[in-house]
Amino acid sequence: MKNLKNLFLTALAVGVMTLTGCLHIVEDVTFRDKGNGTYKMTLDMSEIKTMMESMKGMMPDSAATATDSTAIMDGAMAPEQDNSMAQMGEQLATVMSTLKGVQGITNITEKNDTATYIFGYSFDFADVVALNRALKIINKDKFDSKTDEVFKFTGKSFERLNTGDIGGEMKKALAENEGEEEGAEGSMDMMRMMFADMTYKQVYHFPDRQVKKADNTLAELGDDNHTLSITIKPFDEEQAKKKATVATTAKLK
Repeated sequence: MKNLKNLFLTALAVGVMTLTGCLHIVEDVTFRDKGNGTYKMTLDMSEIKTMMESMKGMMPDSAATATDSTAIMDGAMAPEQDNSMAQMGEQLATVMSTLKGVQGITNITEKNDTATYIFGYSFDFADVVALNRALKIINKDKFDSKTDEVFKFTGKSFERLNTGDIGGEMKKALAENEGEEEGAEGSMDMMRMMFADMTYKQVYHFPDRQVKKADNTLAELGDDNHTLSITIKPFDEEQAKKKATVATTAKLK
């Protein structure tokens, strides 16, 4: 299984060729009063898909049918590049076998939409211990990342620790790649520009509680204070200066 670095370097290769890097990651978690709930992760690459299709439409017929992965005409990509993106999404979404039999985890589903480039998975958890156990397994299997605990929930308080940060892991992977390919076209400055609009959004639902206050400066409340959301742009310079983080503590009532 590819680790996080290899997965997103594939996305970067596509970004270089399409001159866009619009990736949108959404982590959506529902916590009910007893601690059980639902976890959803979505990777939306539909904007990249749209750009790829648009560029294919500008290709000559001979180039559109090319099979050489290095064949790039009029700035468009060969079919193998298209396939690599689909493979990346599918690998990220495949968690059924990974979580099968994990105590406290049920109703595992996967989304592998290669037509729109939207991928992801969801599952129900019996309590926050089961949720952390599942995320630890996923982070190790998918991203080769060690994460022991991500969430804390008592009913009256909620905490998201500064762990399991996909955006942060991506930046780390890019920094490592830049060091390995010093002087290459895909410099860190170019990556920041291309991926400036990339978002990593966390959405937390508390149907049985209301959020009294949250300490993350990016926190936004909605649904009559039953929903807390945070949107991070991993490559946004202003957010970087403010040290934007996924870490959040909230008081519930």
